[in-house]
Amino acid sequence: MNWSSIQDVIDWGTVPDWFGAVGSIASVLFVYLGLRREIRARRNDDLRIRATQARLVSAVAEIRGTSVLRVGVANESDAPVLDVVVLARLVPPDDPDAPPVGLAAAKQVRRIPGHDVHDLFVTVAAEHRLRPADTVLVDLTFTDHDGNRWHRIGAGQPEPVG
Repeated sequence: MNWSSIQDVIDWGTVPDWFGAVGSIASVLFVYLGLRREIRARRNDDLRIRATQARLVSAVAEIRGTSVLRVGVANESDAPVLDVVVLARLVPPDDPDAPPVGLAAAKQVRRIPGHDVHDLFVTVAAEHRLRPADTVLVDLTFTDHDGNRWHRIGAGQPEPVG
């Protein structure tokens, strides 16, 4: 006894055909995911190699009085860094998770030779009064010897710009 006339018209194939189709789709998906993982690994390796010099450039802020910061930008690499932009920011003492507040206009240095430390003195805006217990982060943006532009916040890892 036949409940539907559609079953007589549609050929659903056999179980081996279904397994073959599922296997084909799974193998294409497996190759796609493997290629995607390989591309991501190569990009990470390339970024790690490009960031070799950038990891050797850092900045440290030292509070001098209530309105002056000494920011030392250290280039521990063999090659110079160019177009260095330094921006000092204050971490709000009452809310450390809040975004840091800019203390002054950005300072620029054209070139810092390899194995050198360049000191910048930043005069803090009048509305900010620094205390010895304050935490100051330094936003550092620069171009490495190979022409790559980098941004680094505090002691964090350098990130490519653009």
